[in-house]
Amino acid sequence: MAAPGDPWERPPEAVIAAGAAFEGLLQLSEPARIDGLLTGTVLAAGTVLIGASGHVRACIEAEEVVVEGELEGEVRASRKIELRPSARVTAVLATPSLVLAEGSFFEGRCETVGGEKPPAPGAPETRPGSGQTP
Repeated sequence: MAAPGDPWERPPEAVIAAGAAFEGLLQLSEPARIDGLLTGTVLAAGTVLIGASGHVRACIEAEEVVVEGELEGEVRASRKIELRPSARVTAVLATPSLVLAEGSFFEGRCETVGGEKPPAPGAPETRPGSGQTP
């Protein structure tokens, strides 16, 4: 059962079931769940969940990507990427928020995008818009 606020409270509009395979461009306007094999490109307006039995080799652009299965490729998420305990990911990730659960495996590179970079240690703080230190 999904936790409150989890995008999987209701069944997703698009599903690639376990045992199914898809190759090519997948464009989604609703949340989607991938439990089968997907190779190609995924462009999603919402959340993409790669289930525990999912095997994905793709470039993915989405609001949020949640991985429980295997993912290889490139992922750009405008909100968050979450790797759950069973996740096995070899990829280049770009997102403002990365969540790695204990037990998940990640090999690759992650770029934090969409947020302000924190100041370097020991660097003077600046006031927004002033360019001056306090």
